Amino acid sequence: MTAAGVDVVGVCVPRERTREVWEEWRGRHGKTGWWPYVTLDSPTQMARGRRESRRDVWVVEELVGDAVSQDHDARAASMLVSACRWAVEEVANVDDDLESWRADYDPARLAPSLAPAVEQPQQGVSQWATDPRAFLRQDSRWVHFVAVRGSYEVPVLLPSVYGTWNWCGYGDRCLTPLDHSAILRRWHEQWGAELFFAMGSYLELVVDRPPLDPQGAAQAAAELHAYCLDTVHDPVETGDTMARSTMWSLWWD
Repeated sequence: MTAAGVDVVGVCVPRERTREVWEEWRGRHGKTGWWPYVTLDSPTQMARGRRESRRDVWVVEELVGDAVSQDHDARAASMLVSACRWAVEEVANVDDDLESWRADYDPARLAPSLAPAVEQPQQGVSQWATDPRAFLRQDSRWVHFVAVRGSYEVPVLLPSVYGTWNWCGYGDRCLTPLDHSAILRRWHEQWGAELFFAMGSYLELVVDRPPLDPQGAAQAAAELHAYCLDTVHDPVETGDTMARSTMWSLWWD
């Protein structure tokens, strides 16, 4: 149990069985209410995290209520605007073509640069949960279970589950648990994205219905670019690849 009263149950499984166990318990979420996610820390290690120990029970209850009632589409859109403004005002040089910078965050401008619609999504592969080369080749993973309505509530209940470190440079703004919840809920509703792996600055989402057409892929690529510039450097490439894939792997430097 975290200091804020959040219960986390975990089981250690062989790395090669991680996806199988996660899929099985994801399918049971509707009956159990417990959402599984994969990580490397034990539940005890996670519960003792610095950010977990600073919150009271009433703060968690208030945040969960806000996460349920907030306009997650509007909040996600504001993150896109903040990232675009930061890029244009703080990163772009005076001699740069600012319109090309803005195009990275504008799906309507990005879509014509993407490949035509495809019939089937690309089958994504986990980089960190199941790859034997990841994280010092550890042979096991932890599958944690948290009682939530949907996986998008996990960052609210467990703010140290992963961290978007470089977002603090976006106009001195740091993303809050409600920001993370908003973008994950939007991606869940739009494309069936679900929290799969979370650890430190690493995040992976299993995406059941990734966008296959240029407009949808452009929307996803622009939002992925804004959310994780460290991984998504080129929105055009991302719109043709990861955005249309069943696995989104993100990493913040």
